[in-house]
Amino acid sequence: MSNEEKIVVAEQRIIELKTLINHWKTSHISSRRSTADFVDAILADRQEANAA
Repeated sequence: MSNEEKIVVAEQRIIELKTLINHWKTSHISSRRSTADFVDAILADRQEANAA
């Protein structure tokens, strides 16, 4: 994996973590699975927007 690919992967992970932290701060969902589903939905929407 090249440095550029590592950077892209790291940037994506940072976005995922920031999204998860923001969700935890603003939500009272106690289920980890619900939280993971929520984050997956946000990331999918974000990826679709970037692809367009």
